[in-house]
Amino acid sequence: MRGKIFKRMLYLIGLFLAVENTSIAQGTITIDHKTQRFIGSESTFDRGKYLNAHIWFDGKKKDDPDFIKFKKEYNIEYDYKGSRRFWNPVGMVKNGKIPFVKDRFDGVREVTNDVATGTAKNLFYDKTVDYSTVDVSDFSKQISAFTAQSFKDSWPSVPMFFEPLNEPMVHAHDHYPGKRNKAKTDNIITKISEFHRDMGQAIHATPELKNMKLLGYGSAWPEFEKDDFSVWNSRYKKFIDIAGADVDIFSVHLYDGKGLNNTGGRRSGSNAEAILDMIEAYSFLKLGTVKPIAVTEYGRLVSDQPNWKPKSGISNYHPIENAQAVRSQIHMVMSFMERGDGIVTSIPFSTGKQHPTAKYSKAGLWTKDSNGNWELTSRKYFFEVWKDIKGERVRINSSNVDIQKLAVVDGKKLYVVLNNLNDETQELDLNLLEAKGLKSVELKRVKTFIDKAPELTLETLNEAPQKVRLVYGETVVLTYKFKSSVKFDNTIVSSKYYADTYLQNIEANKELSFSINDVETGHGEAILRIGLGRALNASLKPNVWLNDEPLNTDGDLIKGYNQHNRRQFFGTLEIPFDISLLKQGKNQLKVQFPDDGGQISSVILQVQKAKKPLTVL
Repeated sequence: MRGKIFKRMLYLIGLFLAVENTSIAQGTITIDHKTQRFIGSESTFDRGKYLNAHIWFDGKKKDDPDFIKFKKEYNIEYDYKGSRRFWNPVGMVKNGKIPFVKDRFDGVREVTNDVATGTAKNLFYDKTVDYSTVDVSDFSKQISAFTAQSFKDSWPSVPMFFEPLNEPMVHAHDHYPGKRNKAKTDNIITKISEFHRDMGQAIHATPELKNMKLLGYGSAWPEFEKDDFSVWNSRYKKFIDIAGADVDIFSVHLYDGKGLNNTGGRRSGSNAEAILDMIEAYSFLKLGTVKPIAVTEYGRLVSDQPNWKPKSGISNYHPIENAQAVRSQIHMVMSFMERGDGIVTSIPFSTGKQHPTAKYSKAGLWTKDSNGNWELTSRKYFFEVWKDIKGERVRINSSNVDIQKLAVVDGKKLYVVLNNLNDETQELDLNLLEAKGLKSVELKRVKTFIDKAPELTLETLNEAPQKVRLVYGETVVLTYKFKSSVKFDNTIVSSKYYADTYLQNIEANKELSFSINDVETGHGEAILRIGLGRALNASLKPNVWLNDEPLNTDGDLIKGYNQHNRRQFFGTLEIPFDISLLKQGKNQLKVQFPDDGGQISSVILQVQKAKKPLTVL
């Protein structure tokens, strides 16, 4: 009997291992920590860009002991008050009346590192009026002049980033009576864009506000690809056409989750990449420059609790539902980090202290325990990942497109962060090119589960690990400690070059041509980024020729999952190739698909040029 049980156990173990092995993907992470990396002009890991939350502690709240403890625990600057709030002079305009501005300050205003935003109800203040037919151009200029004067003369705290309106385009239909009407909505979107233009001109005409940057337009639901990119054309393209020259930074909101992103779809991975790439590409084409981006909300839209309603007294906080955003926030922020100086700020949507019965308690960074005391929620694990990381970026490569990676050196420490975007477990070989002088390695793991609370584990190793395995939604932080400070012996600079056209219709077997100019070549590495909007059953494997040389498009080119639960695919293909295929100056690209339908939304060359020849990874 025992023999049968033993054989049965062996059979089950073997079956389990067989199943496990079929769902484990491979890859190699190679770490060249003696080569300092720049993304654009930026090498230093800027903690102020990334360690944020959608909270605000001002006045008496700034001395909140829980907030102070939180900042100390996660190495956040002592004077940090929060990242975004609905508070700016536009909100002082009531019922069409513009207040008097008192003169309290002189000279150039200092700014605080946060975002101030608001709503369009102060511009479109009368709910009975059809603003799609009303000329508000003079009023728009008057509000803009008042806002600039207020910030200059009387506003107590001037933000570094001013985003006049929060998600205005998706609320355009609120500003005319009756049913939704496309023509009327388009007229409102035009007026909102003109308002941003007026605001930018007023602020830029005020020398005292030279430290403040204007953001716009806080885009919600950037499903650009919908209806053959009609959402793009009627919203963001129109905004750039009208206001792009007068705003400093383009802003957008990115969320995983239900509703706006179809049935539980994700923007994490290739979809977020395509959205940001398209904004950059059109900025280059329309304005002749690539303006940076601010992601003023991001993360995951978590569901309300069953039977919850406002003022019902029912809790809208659930620890497991709240925790789901941790995975999304880490996915997305690592994408933003890879853009370097192309991102000026990013704010995960984790809210401050709200009673559990409040709507956005579900997204809280704090909640109340069973004794009524405030405690941090699982959203703290986002900060746990990044709490110690600082220093200069160094070169790190992954053969697996689904593994996000970051490497940073600070003195005697090398920090390596790896994150798994793939639904399946990934087993990775770790190749530290130079281990001389290594004392020890600390290994931190953060796992965000679907059906239970996140898990944090810590381990100390005496030597560099050769392998690491990551389940979906797992982040690993490896801290390599050396006997002496790391000295750089090479540099590598990542630059992007944009094609001379975008948004090209795909026809079966037709070659689409793109020119990319002013490319600088040399030693290094290169990736071709092709943004695509296509039906889910369409091919995502194009034939590609760079300067008449075919590129290899075998293997996985899509960061993250295949978007199977979205209405259609909209993502960026990432195709690595040998940098020797590039020409100095002008480069020609041809792309061909075997089937009809969809569009190429952007084409970008990402070139990493090294000062000296690189160790081949």
